Amino acid sequence: MAAAGEERRPQEHAGARVDSAAMRVLVTGASGFVGSALVEELRHGDRAYEVHPLGREEGDLADEGVADEALAGFQPDVVAHAAARIGVLRCEEEPLLALRSNVLATTRVAQACASHGARLAYLSTADVYGIAAVADEETPPAPASLYALTKLWGEEAARLYAPQGLVILRLGNPYGPGVDPAQGKGALPSMVQQAERRERIPAFRGEARAWCWIGDICRAVRLVLESDQEGVFNVGSDGDPVSLMDVARIACELAGAPTDLIDEVEPPAGRAAPRIGIHRLRALGWRPEVGLEDGLRMLLEAWRPAPA
Repeated sequence: MAAAGEERRPQEHAGARVDSAAMRVLVTGASGFVGSALVEELRHGDRAYEVHPLGREEGDLADEGVADEALAGFQPDVVAHAAARIGVLRCEEEPLLALRSNVLATTRVAQACASHGARLAYLSTADVYGIAAVADEETPPAPASLYALTKLWGEEAARLYAPQGLVILRLGNPYGPGVDPAQGKGALPSMVQQAERRERIPAFRGEARAWCWIGDICRAVRLVLESDQEGVFNVGSDGDPVSLMDVARIACELAGAPTDLIDEVEPPAGRAAPRIGIHRLRALGWRPEVGLEDGLRMLLEAWRPAPA
């Protein structure tokens, strides 16, 4: 570890194995859904690491110098880059912001990792596989939306500027507390909240996904970082997909709401829901622990006020 104020040279550290018990991790997007959960997992999981959360209030990573300053100050061994603009519709509505958040910011982060000798772990999305029915890590990407395209370009920027020790984590359908449904994020949190409030529940016709609890997702990311392996990892559930209609019915059952609140609607263009293979992840001993119904129940309990 470099002394205080001394910048490590990339050739002395990049790609070298780090003692996981002493790993220093900088997490971007730490005020977001996945980033905040990952910070908690790294701080309080099976091993506790020295973690620096980097949130929106600390600057725009797409601005020149913000990422470089953050790495120079903390000197991380690993940067888990979770900051992103997520969602098909949200990226279509603001394409320049999608490009800035998912491509330019990732480029800045990757360049800073190379300059400061930090390993980059880029949190991408399984949406990059597009309409593929089943996708493992060898399946060629074929993005079907601007969101997926910008995340794939982020992957390419990471490969270009920070290839040493690079890990690309393609997350598949994470869900859990910490998502604000009012911002148009997260089908499952939205459905649970709508059922609880007895509001109409739109469910996309014909769409089915294998959802994965955010705690299981973050535990998987930690295991990959500890393994010191490189390359692409699919991170999510490889279980049987569940239709959004069935998810809506479960949400109504848990909330005690009538199922006639559910409206089957046409999905927007560009939605993709490949079933992912997770052989590399399972080889590390990982498996999902929280089933869908239990996860939806925990979501509901997180919103309900605690009993007096």
